[in-house]
Amino acid sequence: MGTAFASHPDWEVEMKKLCASIVLIVAVLLGSQGLAEQLRVAENLRQGQVMMPASVPERSLMTIVDHIMFVDSGIAAILIFYDDKTTGRDLDYVEVYDIEGDLLLLSWIDQMGVCQAAVDRGLLNFDEPEIDGTLVIVGVGREL
Repeated sequence: MGTAFASHPDWEVEMKKLCASIVLIVAVLLGSQGLAEQLRVAENLRQGQVMMPASVPERSLMTIVDHIMFVDSGIAAILIFYDDKTTGRDLDYVEVYDIEGDLLLLSWIDQMGVCQAAVDRGLLNFDEPEIDGTLVIVGVGREL
């Protein structure tokens, strides 16, 4: 039964729509908090400006511990992993870029041990997602 569902030609499209809908609902419910937060300027991989919430940790104070290029089903992303030497964790902050170097998503563990995330608000537009250049916080985590 699971094989027949997985082989249905529209399965992948429907799963993508479902995931996008979940992100949109989370953004609507929790994103207004992120939109109200003060923003600061950062740079993407192309040295273009990105606006992000002031609560996002300053990556210049961290050390890059690894980076990978992820390719799956024609979708490519660059992930960069950072360590904040002031914590006991080996990994504290992750950035996700598209292949052109636009910052799409970042995630970090805050000082309380809670996983936080910010996503480009243009990607939250389900009908016409695009890169906006402004990241907003979406609620994702709990204390680790």
